[in-house]
Amino acid sequence: MAIKSFAHPGSGIVVDEMGNVFFTDTGKGVWKIDRQGKLIYMPASKFHWMTMDTTGYFATSEKSFGQYFERVTGQNSKPTLIMCSDFPLVANKDGNIYYANTQHNKAKIIRRTPGGKESTFASDKVFEFVNGITASPDGSIYITEASNPDANTIRKITMDGKMSIIATFVGKMHKDLPLETVPSYCRGLVVDSTGTIYVAATGSRSVLKVTPSGDVKTILQESGPWTPTGVAVSKGEIYVLEWHDVEAKDLEVRAAYIPRVRKIGLDAKITTLATVSRR
Repeated sequence: MAIKSFAHPGSGIVVDEMGNVFFTDTGKGVWKIDRQGKLIYMPASKFHWMTMDTTGYFATSEKSFGQYFERVTGQNSKPTLIMCSDFPLVANKDGNIYYANTQHNKAKIIRRTPGGKESTFASDKVFEFVNGITASPDGSIYITEASNPDANTIRKITMDGKMSIIATFVGKMHKDLPLETVPSYCRGLVVDSTGTIYVAATGSRSVLKVTPSGDVKTILQESGPWTPTGVAVSKGEIYVLEWHDVEAKDLEVRAAYIPRVRKIGLDAKITTLATVSRR
């Protein structure tokens, strides 16, 4: 059974080469934190997922394209921010978008070219349960998937389509569990230049560090009311998108969810970069 919890908070967070941070807000659109720490609103749809096309392969695309996608940045702007309404997505080094079609009986990873041609990159029933997708510097695709909700799985798919399990995460049951989720539930992830993976373990209110050999370590542990859903990495620093809990009556109210971004520095110090206000 697919986990449909945490449907409204987004998990899109990216950092450009200049150190500007961009993140999704499913109650508003997209926000930018500039290098001076100023929070700037960027009009966009209230989508869950976002990726950064650093080279700008999709810079000339239509504002809305391919049924699910939206270009956030201006036409011809580089880097290019792209959002997706329904599925996790990532812009890869080969110039294509890869996204997980999680529809029942249609589960697959799809490759989309800037010209609009789509093809199946990989097909497996576990892709119905993908909650996060990213690409490593060598082009390999990594996913978090919850086909076994008691032990979420981090998988790697090489460019020739070979899939392997990097690690599994078994969260511990606790009283501080986010509403309508399970302890092992994971969302966004990112891979750095060393092959180290960082994962937003949403159900456990934590961020995980996973070595290329599959060793798992918790590097950030939250307590309510905040929980991570997305991560990004830049120059060795980890950026975490977190969301404030809502009451059960507001689970379907997008604007009720409040996002913030925190950073884990090279010295392991944790700082809050921005918190969105609904006032």
